[in-house]
Amino acid sequence: MRLVLALFALAAAAGCGPIQSTPALVEADIEVEAARAAGAAAAAPYEFTSAEAYLRKAREEAGYAQYQAATDFALKARELAKDAREKAINASNKSETP
Repeated sequence: MRLVLALFALAAAAGCGPIQSTPALVEADIEVEAARAAGAAAAAPYEFTSAEAYLRKAREEAGYAQYQAATDFALKARELAKDAREKAINASNKSETP
């Protein structure tokens, strides 16, 4: 009986990979696009380029069914994109202030 429960738990846990990685990929993609729209490519090139690279890697890992790695890379991409967007907005605000 314990073996059956353990196998059931293992099967249920194995099916959670795409459930966790897909929203992480979507959120990272949204943040990267928001950073792009804010002008992060020019204002924060390191963070923006890194975010794009991590997002590409996350998609690649998801394609190989490596969902935990995909989630980790997507979360890193999201954080870098947020930093890039904030730096771009701050740079824009500084240039507008007389």
